Amino acid sequence: MLDQLTEMVKRESFTREKGSVDKLVDYMEEQFKRANADSVERIPQTEVGDFLLARWNANWPGKPYLFLVHIDSVHAIGSLESMPIRSEAGRYYGPGALDMKGGAVIALEAIRALQQWGALPERPIHFLLTTDEEIGSPFSEDLIKSQAAGCELILVMEPATKEGAIKTWRKGGGKYELTVEGRAAHAGIAPQEGINAIIEFAQQVLEINKLNDLKQGTSVSITLVDGGSAGNVIPALVRAHIDTRALTRQAMRDLHEALTSLYPKMPGAKVTCARGAHRPPMERRPELFERAAAIGAKHGLTIYEGGTGGGSDGNFTAAMGIPTLDGLGAHGDGAHAPHEHIIVNSLPRQAALIAAILMDWHKTG
Repeated sequence: MLDQLTEMVKRESFTREKGSVDKLVDYMEEQFKRANADSVERIPQTEVGDFLLARWNANWPGKPYLFLVHIDSVHAIGSLESMPIRSEAGRYYGPGALDMKGGAVIALEAIRALQQWGALPERPIHFLLTTDEEIGSPFSEDLIKSQAAGCELILVMEPATKEGAIKTWRKGGGKYELTVEGRAAHAGIAPQEGINAIIEFAQQVLEINKLNDLKQGTSVSITLVDGGSAGNVIPALVRAHIDTRALTRQAMRDLHEALTSLYPKMPGAKVTCARGAHRPPMERRPELFERAAAIGAKHGLTIYEGGTGGGSDGNFTAAMGIPTLDGLGAHGDGAHAPHEHIIVNSLPRQAALIAAILMDWHKTG
């Protein structure tokens, strides 16, 4: 498993570098074929690396199990120079190892092992590999939803929490652009003729900040601001980026209504707030964890549950009402950071858990 992980990490895969990502896609396509997939479909992309859809037991009846895996990384090409692959004290370091190339290795190992034992469940197993998750899955979202529809179970191979727990909830997130329009004027000669967009923006900020409810898991953060044109001109335009996070779909709807209903405080000013990329929350379903925990216990594996404010492709499938288990990948720490690493012995442990779930999930419903 470490050898395969090394081959993956060596092929750097920063999301926006399609040529580099496709080299890793080429490698994974060959790995699927070596794992005796019934079919491997390559889905060409123009903006990001190509996607792959591998299928096992394609002709078996029953609802499929679907693995969701992304192999793009936030680390720029050349990061291996400052983040060289190394193993020490039971940890394996390398860019993208935790998030989430380790998860791909775990899922493939579970499938291979079940094949060797003749224990692959008698139902379709699908493996969707994408390359745009780190930028919000703008090109794969529709494909993910279409492949997930009608599935029995979604297995998201994102890393576990820092404590080693699978993720039974994730906050939803939405990105908004706030635009405040005023009117330019000479700041010295005729300031009274202007409408100061920065002053209007400041008043909007006070209203937006009131939407925070951190105790209930709702956060609204203005993270980028750009405004004004010159030091002696009343500013006519301000643009700001707003990051929102919420635990429930209702909370996200409330935030959306509040942000898109903002109105100007100063006569003549204009205020608009438009939503861009967004993911719905993955709301906790305790029965799913209990079922997975019972399967783990049967095979001598104790699992714990947790959650995170970050999103994954599992947010999409959970919001569709399809049973979704997330954070099934490697244990470790430092995702997106220079010290990104996995705990080496979590690789076979998680592969055993995945194999157990594949074998027993349909027996426990």
